[in-house]
Amino acid sequence: MTTTDYLDEFKALLPGLSNDETSDVLDYYQEYILDADLADYAAVVAKLGTPQQLARKTLADYSIRQSAPVTLATPRHNARLIWIIILALFASPIAIPLAVAVILMLIAGIVVVGTIIFAAMMVVAGLLLAGGFALISGIAILFQSFATGVFYTGLGLAGLGGGVLALLIGYMVVKVLLQMGVVIIKYIYHKFQTRHQKGARN
Repeated sequence: MTTTDYLDEFKALLPGLSNDETSDVLDYYQEYILDADLADYAAVVAKLGTPQQLARKTLADYSIRQSAPVTLATPRHNARLIWIIILALFASPIAIPLAVAVILMLIAGIVVVGTIIFAAMMVVAGLLLAGGFALISGIAILFQSFATGVFYTGLGLAGLGGGVLALLIGYMVVKVLLQMGVVIIKYIYHKFQTRHQKGARN
């Protein structure tokens, strides 16, 4: 198999990039292959890894470069970026232990986030049930004892408001934890890339 076959396979694995970005990447690696005097498919794999490995690394690099600041990105975008970086780390055999460590860290993070979500849902459910019950009771009592009815109605509205507030706080906590996860994983990826590039030069 030839270097052209390698680049064709590599190109097919870059669906997330625009035509211009794909052309730039292919031009760069075509020039790299010529400069390094890599004669065939096997020589390119020995230097750059398989097309799948190189594609994962390229997509991770582009995702990090093109991504919005983590504070502005949606939780879904941040979760996708974390997944792309993990795939890129798994693409390099020497980074597999690092990728496994990152996954274990993420599992711990998911457990923490899951616990927070569960606790928040319990608080929200309790406040909404208590608020709804107090509101219904307040409206029912309103015509018998106006002051007591107003008190329970107010208590019910406060409970409902507290439930909505707890839901918003839970969402914000999850969002902040995802942002922190992206920052940490980006840092780990940059450190790995810097060391890998230094090792490749030596």
